[in-house]
Amino acid sequence: MQNAPSFSCLACREASGRFVLEKPGLELWRCRSCGLVQQHPVPDAAAVSAMYEQEAHYADQLVRGADEVLAREREVVAELAARGAAGPFLDVGAGAGLLLRAAREQGFPGIALELSAPSAELIARTLDVAVHRAAIEEAPLAPRSVGVVAFSHSLEHLRDPFGALLRARELLRPGGLVHVAVPNWAAAKRLLAGRHTPWIYAHHVTYFERRTLVALLRRAGFEPLSFTVGRFVGLDYPFVLACLRRFRLERSLRRFLRMGERPLEELIADGVRIDCPVWRYRAVVAGARLFLRLWPERLCCRFGRGEELRVTADVR
Repeated sequence: MQNAPSFSCLACREASGRFVLEKPGLELWRCRSCGLVQQHPVPDAAAVSAMYEQEAHYADQLVRGADEVLAREREVVAELAARGAAGPFLDVGAGAGLLLRAAREQGFPGIALELSAPSAELIARTLDVAVHRAAIEEAPLAPRSVGVVAFSHSLEHLRDPFGALLRARELLRPGGLVHVAVPNWAAAKRLLAGRHTPWIYAHHVTYFERRTLVALLRRAGFEPLSFTVGRFVGLDYPFVLACLRRFRLERSLRRFLRMGERPLEELIADGVRIDCPVWRYRAVVAGARLFLRLWPERLCCRFGRGEELRVTADVR
């Protein structure tokens, strides 16, 4: 499994790639030229549309952790405002609309692009912004009509990230900014959890490191102004589960909790019910919290190994 004859890099169009890893339902390959990691084969457009049509999980998840996520989004918008950003503020893949809410608080009129019907309905119901259920390439927006284009954990979902960034450049007014946030393929958590990493899944088509993200932005005509390596918000219980799987401890933990063959994901669901004594469940939760608090996330971020990449760029 050394070459993929039909491989085509979604960033540089190189036709040569090498196998990286596989999970049920997907394979990841790395471009031999620019280094981008991506799904191969790339899912077709119909499959992607069907995947997002009624997808509500992402918006629901953000609503549950809204306060912490909103605080993070306010920091992003404040940075953009400090760099002279002006509206309208276009959020590509707006999810629960929290970034647009932060933008509205700063006085930016907002525009949401969201393929998921439940998420689009949530935004329309809770925010006074225009909502389009369309990809950025098909969005009914005029050239040079927006001041900011944000891809906050959406660029990695796209089948053509290069084309999306070219369209973003076309939509931006002179002096406009693009903001991108994506998972970091070089993250220490990803290296430890391997293929069990929670954010390696079918919805993510591409996987960026600093160098591949910067190269893609420059190829699309942008120049990075700031680059931050940070952490995801909240306690990362899925990472704990991924480590248990990586080191083959999942079955032992299920026995300890008397869960049978039920998946461990049920432990972080709402209204979890298990048959073991309560002290066992509490001990597992306490152990998970201790592990996450001891995890050297600040040190990882300092050396470029945090889980999230954030970049703000302007048009060259």
